[in-house]
Amino acid sequence: MKRLLLIAAFAAAGRLCAQDLTEYRWWVNDDPATLVNTPIAATADVQVSTALDLPALTRDYNTITVQFKDSDGRYSVPFTTWYSKGTGAVNGYEYWIDDAITSSSTGAIGPNTVVDLIADLPTGTTNGAHVFTIRFSSVNGTWTVPLTTEFSFFNRVDELPGISDLLLFPNPVTDELGLRLNTDATRSLKLEVLGIDGAVVRDLANWSVNGSTYRTWDISDLAPGTYLLRLSDGNGTRNLPFVKP
Repeated sequence: MKRLLLIAAFAAAGRLCAQDLTEYRWWVNDDPATLVNTPIAATADVQVSTALDLPALTRDYNTITVQFKDSDGRYSVPFTTWYSKGTGAVNGYEYWIDDAITSSSTGAIGPNTVVDLIADLPTGTTNGAHVFTIRFSSVNGTWTVPLTTEFSFFNRVDELPGISDLLLFPNPVTDELGLRLNTDATRSLKLEVLGIDGAVVRDLANWSVNGSTYRTWDISDLAPGTYLLRLSDGNGTRNLPFVKP
């Protein structure tokens, strides 16, 4: 039996009923014109992940499908996975809200540029949960796979008069919890993270705000679960739910 040095998934796809493997074939992006057949010599070690001579493709993310042939002439079940090729330096981005791609916003990214997405997210959307999607372009004209997360938005906070355009981003959150809001005057907000039972699990201290501003907090060490971000200013309190997966 010939030995195959493959990634685990390829190994599973290439296992054929105690027969010798004599050949493998592969193709990209479901295109039969790219089909390549490669014989497997006796006692050969096949490192498929490095042996494939992948064609030059303009897209960043592509599919590759591999099949193995045994000495009885039978092929294994095809195994398909994603692969990517170098895209060059990132030079721009595009994002949209709630799948409204036709209303997307774009921006350029230069060397050493930091994209401030929390500050750039739109105001005036409807109250509640929304979906945020972003993708990045490269100097060779290709795009990354879109990345999607959710956020919560509130046009106004009745419990905290004078505060509007309140945005909690992202939600669910894994590392950095971001909060953006607008105030009609300078005020001090006390922020705390509560467990689902109402107990305080993290004191985020006071935050002096004036006008449109935002801030982030590192909550990467919080245990997975459902939490409340409590905002209070001495006159009122508002709890914003968020999830830490």
